[in-house]
Amino acid sequence: MYILIPLILSAVCLFVNPYVGLFGIFTLVEIIIILCVDINAKVRIKLSHKVSAENPSRAERLKKSGKVLAAAECVLTAFFTIITAIVEIGVWMLASGSLTGDSAVMTPFSIISEENLTLSCILLVFAIAFQVIALILAFVRRGQLRKRIC
Repeated sequence: MYILIPLILSAVCLFVNPYVGLFGIFTLVEIIIILCVDINAKVRIKLSHKVSAENPSRAERLKKSGKVLAAAECVLTAFFTIITAIVEIGVWMLASGSLTGDSAVMTPFSIISEENLTLSCILLVFAIAFQVIALILAFVRRGQLRKRIC
């Protein structure tokens, strides 16, 4: 579950950022979906090992579905990384006033001042970097799951 650490750090960076703020909910949705897929894949793999002696055909089906779920985790992480990066950059550009000239705060709380545009940009870059790290870890996790299946 080490993939969750960079995603949680990304969500924190987004929630603290005054110009992206509550759009960090996309990352929380990603965490929940990835967690569900990962748990489902692990359960299917463990169950396939238990059932292999009693029902080999069911064990094979469970192994195949575990492989599909491991691949789905990578695809979902890549999809969420691309979509959230585009949304975050777009929202930041609109809210910070880079495109319109008029800034708007997107958080109901103020941890970082609105005038600190540089820190807001750095937080946005860190959030996207943490999502890319999570994507790399998802591919590493896929390799580990595939080794456990064989």
